[in-house]
Formats: sequence, structure tokens, C-alpha cells
Amino acid sequence: MLSYRLALPESAATAVVIAIHGLMESAECLEAARSHWISRQWAVLTMDLRGHGSSPRWSEQELREHPGDVMVRDVLDLLELEELQDVAQLPALYYGHSAGGGVAAAVAASALERTPAGFRPAGVLLEDPFWRLPVTTLQERDVAEAAYAHLVDVQSRTPEERVQTRRREWPNWSEAEIQRSCKAQEDCDPNLVRNGNVVPSLPWPELLASFTASGVPTLIITGTVRTGITPQHQQIARTAGAAIEVFDGASHFIRRDMEDRFMDTATNFFTKSLEGKGKQLAKPVAMAVMAPPELFSKLFSSLAMSTLDRLVDLRGPVFKDFSTPDAQAALTDVEVLITGWGCPKIDGDILSAAPKLRAIIHAGGVIAGNIVPIPTGRKIVGSNAGEANGRPVAEYTLAMILLANKQAFESARMYGERRGPIDREQEFPRAGNYQKTVGLVGASRIGRQVAKLLRPFELEVVIHDPYLDEAEAVALGVTLLPLQELMTRSDIVSLHVPVTPETTAMIGASELASMKDGATLINTARGEVLDQAALEKELASGRINAILDVAAPDVLPLEHPFYELPNVMLTPHIAGSMGTELLRMGDHVVAEMERYVKGEPFAYPEELS
Repeated sequence: MLSYRLALPESAATAVVIAIHGLMESAECLEAARSHWISRQWAVLTMDLRGHGSSPRWSEQELREHPGDVMVRDVLDLLELEELQDVAQLPALYYGHSAGGGVAAAVAASALERTPAGFRPAGVLLEDPFWRLPVTTLQERDVAEAAYAHLVDVQSRTPEERVQTRRREWPNWSEAEIQRSCKAQEDCDPNLVRNGNVVPSLPWPELLASFTASGVPTLIITGTVRTGITPQHQQIARTAGAAIEVFDGASHFIRRDMEDRFMDTATNFFTKSLEGKGKQLAKPVAMAVMAPPELFSKLFSSLAMSTLDRLVDLRGPVFKDFSTPDAQAALTDVEVLITGWGCPKIDGDILSAAPKLRAIIHAGGVIAGNIVPIPTGRKIVGSNAGEANGRPVAEYTLAMILLANKQAFESARMYGERRGPIDREQEFPRAGNYQKTVGLVGASRIGRQVAKLLRPFELEVVIHDPYLDEAEAVALGVTLLPLQELMTRSDIVSLHVPVTPETTAMIGASELASMKDGATLINTARGEVLDQAALEKELASGRINAILDVAAPDVLPLEHPFYELPNVMLTPHIAGSMGTELLRMGDHVVAEMERYVKGEPFAYPEELS
């Protein structure tokens, strides 16, 4: 049965070596290299393909006629396991040992970059991929027959005769190496050699040529035993784009003195593959979708854009939707979707058109409302800029709280009307920010940011949120209160709740009537969380004040009284990111993209599944 194990470095991994065993054992070389690779901050994922003869997943006919395809399919399925998603974002270095492992590693490396599983191939190292692989497009039948005859001849001899033959053939070998070599050939099944049953459907030259076309470095290490690579094989492989290194004397896994050479050869090749021999590694393909498309240039400074270009291959223009032929073409390759305000809903058809999509980074609030549930079997991670976008809302709220408590808006109107001296103490005896009470309705991201921004001031901050417990309130430095008590005690009430069935019109006539005379209501959330008719009645009386950045509808009709009432400060939805503040969201996207490319989790994740 197919088995695997994953070894991780102590600190975050920078690449993953996917080591696939085929039908021969190479534990000594792999164990020698494993700790060395991990010390270079590479994760090592080891798979063992042996034992397919009894696999319950496949019929006897499938195992007999297409065992190579069976092995590759098993590897692909394993690499898509959810528990491997954390390393799937890293550049992958494929190591395949012997015929089965070599074929599986090569085909997996070629196939996985076209699937949602990830594991972008950075380099492919195939160790003895021709060992016991006689009937392929790289090996002529007479070579296969000679290999088969040799193996049958070896296995027909007594153990002592095998040892004597090896001593004659390889006089420089130690006794331990001779014994290991004889045991390897003794364990080999002649039928595997005769049938060549690890050959997948994809011919080797085509497979290697696909690596050449995609720029993935490919190295084949082989020995010079009779079933090894011939000069003709070497030429075919080189023509297809692979490099060849021959370990003279024997297939190197048999010999102890080859372990260090293998470790050094493999490590140097993988290191150069990651360096790209002076060229960058293949970057994740990204596309940006938002409306209007011009928003993109307002989100990203020249420095942020330069960093983004370094991190990803940004395809096409900025798209306003997914419907154009260019957008559809980009979707087929896109790995990371950058979305912003105005992006249309991401439905099932769009997800189907983007089989490689693995991440969505949103330059705005939550993504969940704009995407259908992720289909079972797919893993798409998400990040939103809600924290970055919430910062200016919190700053706007802080400014309005301080100015409202100072009665700055009333005094400005009075000064404009009188155009003369104002007796501050007579006109505004309750003005000031000392020992006032601010009530926050909602411990949302923005509500929490406002609470933190209010800490330096000598204000009492109270909060209402049914999902906030006492310990969290203490950590925020606020007092948890029922809604009605908060409304009664507060000099300023600021709303920070999303629109849900529970919050729609949650501030109604009763709550507004309980507010102090002269208190101020601030709404930067959504107009729907207020009973606007009740609010209009209270404001018309002049008893309380309001600072409204949102209303229902967002743009009020021309004749609406909120435009004219002297105790209403109405702003055109400016609390959120605007102007230079948009750049903060662009910086957020770049920072999250950098984490994604490094294989690190998002700092501001959003669950999409």
C-alpha cells in the first residue's frame, strides 16, 4: 500500500522535497540526505510505492495492465490531502528513486502544476529511473531481453556463485557492498523486468520535453549496471532537456561510498533549481478583479506595485468582471485572485473555470458574502483587508467622539451665526472630554479598534455585545453593559455592528428615547441598524445630536430633513478608506501575498469553506 511521512524543519520550511520510492529500496541514501535537506529548511515528504500488488483500490487487471498509471494516480491523490496543504504552497523539489518512483515523480511533477493541489515543481531529480524499466520508449527490446536474461541467470545461481560473480565483475567493491548487491538482485522479480510494468501512458521523451518547455530543471542520476542507462538513452534524455549524471561502477544506492556523493549531488542540484540558475522561480499567477478597474492604481503605490510584480505573475489588465475572453483565459491559470470593491460574485462557474485557484486576497471587508461555498475537495484560503479598512473608520469615530464631546459642531454653527464673541462657559457648560462616557454598540473589528484608540483619554468606555464575555471586555479596557443601560448612561453612542436580521433596526424609538438630553449618536456602520423614522423624530425635536456617515438609503433623497437639521452632521460615507488611506489596503494585499508566496499562513485569514 502507498505510505508516506513528512519531516519538517524546526523553523518555517522554504521548499519541500517530495521523495518517491519505487520498486527498489534506497533508504540509506535518502536517510543520509534527509537531515541535510531539513537543515536547509526544506521539508521532506517521503512516499513508498511498493505493495501495489495487493492494493484494494485497484482491480487485478488495472494493476497488471496499467501499474504505472496506478502508481501516479495514487501519488496525485496523496499530494492533495488536506493535511499537506501547509507545504503545498512551497516550491516542490521532486526526487524519484528507481523505475516506479522515477516515473511517478516525473509524471506527478508534470501533472500537479495543472491541478488545484499545488506543489509547483522547482526541480525534478530522477535516480535510476531506468532500473528494471526495459520496455519504454527509451529502451530497445534487445536491451530489455538482455537485462531479463542476466537477471534470470543471476537468480538461477547459488548465493556463493552470485558473490563470486560480483567479485569478478567489481573487484573494487567491499564485501558488504557485494552482499547488498546480490541481495538486491535476489529480491528482484524477473516478471517486472520482462513486463516493464511500471510504465505509465505518458512517453518519457514527451514527459521530459514538457519539463524543458516549462523551464523545470531535470536531472537523471544513473548507474552503469547492465539494466542501467545506455548511451542511446542518455542522448534521448539530453535531447528532451534533462541533464545526465552517471555514477560509474554501479547503481549508487547499492554502494555505501556513494551516499555522500548522492547527497551532495542532489543538494547542489536542488539548490540551483531553487536559485533558477540566475532566473526567478516560476511565480504564482494572479489576476485582479474590481470595479471600477481604476481603483487598482489607487490601492497600490509604486513601491507596492514593484513588490507585487516581484512576487506574482499578474495576468492581463485589471478586470471589472469575469465575463470577457481575456478574463476567462486568465482564470484557467490563476492561483491567487486579488479582489476589491465592485468585484462580481464568485460563483460555481467561476470556480470551475479556475482549477488552480488556491487563494483570494480581498482589498476590502469580508469575502464570504461574495463567494459561493467552496466545493468539497478544494482548498482555497482567503484573506481580507477588514482590519486595514477598519482603521480609518475607527480614526473617524475617534475624531467625531472628541469633537462631539467638545461641542465643536454646535459652537462652529453659533460662531458663524453671531460672528462675535462667544461666552464658552455660559453657552457650553457641559463641553469637554474629561469624565464623559462613551458607549460602543458592537465589539466588531472596528468597535475594538475604537476602544483601543480611546485608551489615552480620560473617558469611561462601555460596550454592548452579546458575544463578548467579561474577560474580553476587561482585556479591551471597557465595561460590558446591557444595551438599554448603555444608551441611558452614555454621552456618546457609537454603532459598530454588521447588518444581520438581529441587528436590523436594533436602535429604535425606545433606545433613542432613553438617551441623555444633548447626547450624540454616531453611525459609521449601516443605516439599516437604526429605525430611521424614529431617529428622524428624535432629531427633529432637537433633544439629541447625530453624526451620520451612513443612512438608508446610503444617498438620501434631496428633500430629506437630515440635510438641514442643525443638530445633524451628515457626511457622504467617508469614514472608510479613501484617498491615501486606500494605499494601506494595497500594502495589506502585498504583505499577505508575500506570506502566501513564502508558504506562511495569512496574518488576516478568512474562512471560505
